[in-house]
Amino acid sequence: MSGNLATYLVQFPQPSGVEMNVHLVLDEKPTRQDQKLKTLSKYIQKYPQGWKKRLELADLLYTMGSWEQAIAEYRQVIERSPQLLNVRLQLGKILQMMKREAEAIEVYGSALPLSSNRATQHHIGGLIAVCKGDTQKAIRAFDSAADLEPDKIVHWLALGQVQKGRENPIGALRAFSRVLSLNSDDIVALIHSYDALMIMGDFQEARQKLSRAIALAPDDFQVLQRQLDQRCGMRLVSGEQGKQTKKLIGSVLRQAPHAAEAYKSLAYYHLYRGDWAQGVGVLAEFAEQHPNNPSGWYYYGQCLFHRGEYQAAAEMMLKAYGLYPNDCEIYRALCEILPVAGRLEELQPLLEKMLERFPERWSLWATVGRVLVESFQEIERGCSFSAKGMQLQPQLADAWFGHGRVLALALKYQEAVAALEKGWQFLLAAADDLQSAPAAVWLGESYRGLGDDGVSRRWWEEACVRSQDLRSFNWATADYWKGRALDGLGDTLGAIKAYQSALNLQLFYPARGEVKEALIRLQAMVQKGSHA
Repeated sequence: MSGNLATYLVQFPQPSGVEMNVHLVLDEKPTRQDQKLKTLSKYIQKYPQGWKKRLELADLLYTMGSWEQAIAEYRQVIERSPQLLNVRLQLGKILQMMKREAEAIEVYGSALPLSSNRATQHHIGGLIAVCKGDTQKAIRAFDSAADLEPDKIVHWLALGQVQKGRENPIGALRAFSRVLSLNSDDIVALIHSYDALMIMGDFQEARQKLSRAIALAPDDFQVLQRQLDQRCGMRLVSGEQGKQTKKLIGSVLRQAPHAAEAYKSLAYYHLYRGDWAQGVGVLAEFAEQHPNNPSGWYYYGQCLFHRGEYQAAAEMMLKAYGLYPNDCEIYRALCEILPVAGRLEELQPLLEKMLERFPERWSLWATVGRVLVESFQEIERGCSFSAKGMQLQPQLADAWFGHGRVLALALKYQEAVAALEKGWQFLLAAADDLQSAPAAVWLGESYRGLGDDGVSRRWWEEACVRSQDLRSFNWATADYWKGRALDGLGDTLGAIKAYQSALNLQLFYPARGEVKEALIRLQAMVQKGSHA
């Protein structure tokens, strides 16, 4: 992969014993690490006062995930050669990734006087702001650095990553596009651009970014993961295409035999083939073999949830939360799973805590708002929470849809229509293929709530058309939304056909349970009509 960066998954244990995985960005894939470690260790024992080989050792320990040892070696390098700015920045980065923010801030602060370059000073200021959780200040700092040095990729990457962390895919895509204008082969920017485009629903453009990344780095772990998610969603899990998908899974497992993400890919390959028990079994085995890995319990819980085993899913997700209560996705999953498992008393104390930890993520405000309205019947509070999400990302279609859904659940149909139609305008501007069918269905349902059957029908007809776009992303999901639209239109036989297709394509729970109930109702209507 000459000339390109590589992403590489390493595992590092926290002092508590919890196993964490992190994606490192390296110039090249590590090779012969054990031999290099022995050679460098011997050299340093013989010449303990030198710093160059010690720095090589520290860098090697970093790539191996031996971060406590790496930190000790970097500190010794700094002691011997205190003017090395990049070493301090590397040490700060490791401490930051280990969530030791106070130490990272101290190290970054000590690096500031070592550079007279204003752009570098702004960049370091941005790193300190990120550690303090002040992402607005971080964005201003990285923006200033990029203004001073517009050709320096490092500033744009940092800016894009902060925007991504704030759930601002528009700002993130802008920054990563700037990186790609400077180096069209930057793997990291291609991966992050793909993610941002998927969030924005632009599947066609996202697929182009992923295709470019595959051409440049076919064996990159993160590239393989996204490729597998895409292939499984498109049901490329049988025949010759299925063999190719299985081959890619084998590559992921060989690269990262201790990574929960790799086993997640294998599990969902089985689920999409209809081998539900086998899929769950893959993650059950991984979680049991890696009891201190929160990602293992998280994916196991998600898999059980998608299979409809809600109580077991809740138990596994609470295990993940117990190991690592700082993960946004674990909180989000608990918001989905605990209500359907009937365990609201366990969810209530987590809602406030979730928003305190992640106040800048619009989707969590929408999620909490929905839970408050749907499960706790706290109508006004729920609507005000989801409105906060919309205020955080006012240019994002999905944020308006999230708020519109909550308003519709609260039976505030007039306000729901206003929010959903505002989101629709942003959706059209962004070429959003993924959200269009659901949004059209929600608009149809909201207009029906207002008693306007004519406009309601137009939106359901739009949803039928838009569901075809969704098929290039996920067949089962496309047929699910088509079924809901046809059901709204009163096309009973068409809805039955679409719903049955979604089930045959392994639609997951909870939508699967909803579809099964709808089929019983619709088939009873057909039966009743035939006897009339």
